[in-house]
Amino acid sequence: MPTPRIRIGECVGPYHGRIDADAAYAYARATLDPNPVYEEGGAVPPPYTVSLVLPAYVEAQRLGVEPGAIDGAHGGVHGEHSLVVRRPLAPGAPVSWEVCTSGAAQTKAGVLVTHHIVVSDDEGPAVEHDWSTLYLGGTIPESIGEPLVDHTFPESARDHVVGTHTFSLARDQPFLYGGASGDRSPMHVDDEFARAMGFPSKFMQGLATFAMCCGAVVKLGADGDPDRVRRLACRFAAPAYPGDDVVVTVYDAGPTEGGGQAFAFEAESNGATVIRHGRADISA
Repeated sequence: MPTPRIRIGECVGPYHGRIDADAAYAYARATLDPNPVYEEGGAVPPPYTVSLVLPAYVEAQRLGVEPGAIDGAHGGVHGEHSLVVRRPLAPGAPVSWEVCTSGAAQTKAGVLVTHHIVVSDDEGPAVEHDWSTLYLGGTIPESIGEPLVDHTFPESARDHVVGTHTFSLARDQPFLYGGASGDRSPMHVDDEFARAMGFPSKFMQGLATFAMCCGAVVKLGADGDPDRVRRLACRFAAPAYPGDDVVVTVYDAGPTEGGGQAFAFEAESNGATVIRHGRADISA
């Protein structure tokens, strides 16, 4: 029998859909985004397209990582996420998307497998995601495919705090986000399942916390204009739990090569850092 492998270059799609203004507003509400522009229907939260592509991502993950290709893994969690906005999507726009297995890297914590997702409108590629899953404790013979783009937190930025924003998570926040995004993974909505995985209770979806960081960056670094976001990336460090606060701190990280502004960010909840190595690029 052939050796199980991670199928770099395996793709699914294209799939087709539309940017629904009400769905985008529901996503903003589920992530406690403080920006009124979404209720007005004038813009789309930059991470919103994860709710469109989630089923395709799950299928690409199934096809791209053959059973037995990763040795010794005992579960998987969202490891890192990177979002690039070439052109902001408008409410009502028809879109299509494709998901490809792009890389696998051995880390101390396990194997990080990345899928590259391209969301296009009538003008071509508009939004790209690099969605990385960490297979906890897993091993592979060697790293393969495309490496992740670095977004390491610049320590010098700690001297340049822009501000903080606090999000107060409701008891039902994972269910609200699950309804808006489609992500109702058992660990986020079932205490017993989460405990079986070693967590004390159900916990927030990582992409919900990621979207909260985006809302804080837009408020503190982009004058409230989400269409100025060009890149957003982070590493998921620990889960946030319903009923707790998430405090996002945004730092000035200097100008970008294109004449915009770079920001670093971190998020803490209940004494733990839940988001590390946050990076945001904002256009001028």
